[in-house]
Amino acid sequence: MYQIENLELNKLISNIDKSIAQILDIALSGKDITPDQAFELLESKGLEYQATLMVADELRKRTVGDIVTYVVNRNINFTNVCVKRCGFCAFSRDHREEQGYFLPTEMIVEKARQAYKYAATEVCVQAGFPHK
Repeated sequence: MYQIENLELNKLISNIDKSIAQILDIALSGKDITPDQAFELLESKGLEYQATLMVADELRKRTVGDIVTYVVNRNINFTNVCVKRCGFCAFSRDHREEQGYFLPTEMIVEKARQAYKYAATEVCVQAGFPHK
């Protein structure tokens, strides 16, 4: 079994279902688990589930530490006109609808400037798929 400094986690892993413990040991050793093994972890319950959560947290700590970061984001939708008619989208409008819009280039640039002013670290320019 792969040994880690977290004694509580080591104790928990040594007392759970051997199949789950082996999968968690693979993950802790830095190797990839298979999709079937991942599914087995997702289906775990009780102590096995708790051990899975603790291993995920341990791997997160190893990868990124305990520092939490965030992104200041601005989404700029330059049009809501779209021909795709996706069943899940309440955003799009037909080009003939009154609520349909196309932002002028100057307004898109202004929105990007506002994002910069507010220290945005990411600007996403997105839209529907308008007619040609």
